[in-house]
This record gives sequence, structure tokens and C-alpha cells, in this order.
Amino acid sequence: MTHAINDALPVAAYVSPAAYTPSPAKGPEAGVLSCLERRWTNLQPAVPPPFDVLVPEVGLLVSRRWTEPCEAAFDYLAQRWPEQLITLMEHGNLEPADLTFAAEIAGRTVEGSSIRRVLLKLLEHPKAVVREGAIYGLGAHLDEPVRAALRRLALYDPSNAVRAAASDALDDP
Repeated sequence: MTHAINDALPVAAYVSPAAYTPSPAKGPEAGVLSCLERRWTNLQPAVPPPFDVLVPEVGLLVSRRWTEPCEAAFDYLAQRWPEQLITLMEHGNLEPADLTFAAEIAGRTVEGSSIRRVLLKLLEHPKAVVREGAIYGLGAHLDEPVRAALRRLALYDPSNAVRAAASDALDDP
């Protein structure tokens, strides 16, 4: 004797396939949203950190050439978009060694009070290597506030290398 599968299931547990209603994640709206999301992702490629703090077009150009921060990337930004290099230094969460190179390059190539402000702020960084890079960057910006900050470092910084770099910067004409 054969029985149909419907006979084996209790009536309340049986759900007709025709009664299936897709969840919102599988319905037509989800398909439209998924399509729009794919289009947007194709139009706006992801820019990896720390370059994601740059203007999208600049971040994309830089991240396509360099997968991580390096001196060449900092020099490229300094020559073409100096304000973006300043943004990267302020908000890019750079590693101390990278921030050091960025500070040196920015100080050599970027003019104006904005770079002086950023480099003076870096003189307070907890890592000595960053303070030293900021000193080298400030070598081309020796106005009186910079000289005063360098004198303070030359006398009181806990790092011998920072004290020596500050003294050397003050001695250079």
C-alpha cells in the first residue's frame, strides 16, 4: 500500500509551495538594491587606508600606484596636491616611520602656514622618530615661533637624537 507524502504530514505542518512568500532579502526589492549596490561599487572603487582620507579621485590615483604609504607617494602628493598630503598627515593614521618621511617631504616642498602648523604639532608626537622628521621638515620654515619650539626641544626633549636634530636645525643658516 502506498501513501502520498501529504498523508504522512500533519495538516498544520504542510505548507503549499504556492503559498511561499519570499523574505525581503530575497524579494524583487532586494534584487533592485543589489543591482544598484553593484553599480555604485563599480563607480566608486574602494580606497585602502590610509589613503581613504584623501579626496576620492586623489586617493584612487595614489592607491593604484602605491598599495601602501611610501616616500614616493608622499613626494607625488607634495608636488601635485600638497593640501592632500597635509590631510594625510593629519588624519591618515600613518605609522610613525611613514609620518616621519611625510613630514620631511612636506617641509621641503610645501609652502605656507598650514604645513608649519602641522609640523609644529608633530613636535609634540610621542614617538621621537616623528619629532625628528618634523624638525627636518621645519628646516625650511624657520620663523620665530618655529625657532622657539626648536630651542625648547634642543634643551628638554628626552631623546638625544631629537635634541641633536633641533640644535643642528637652529645652527643652520
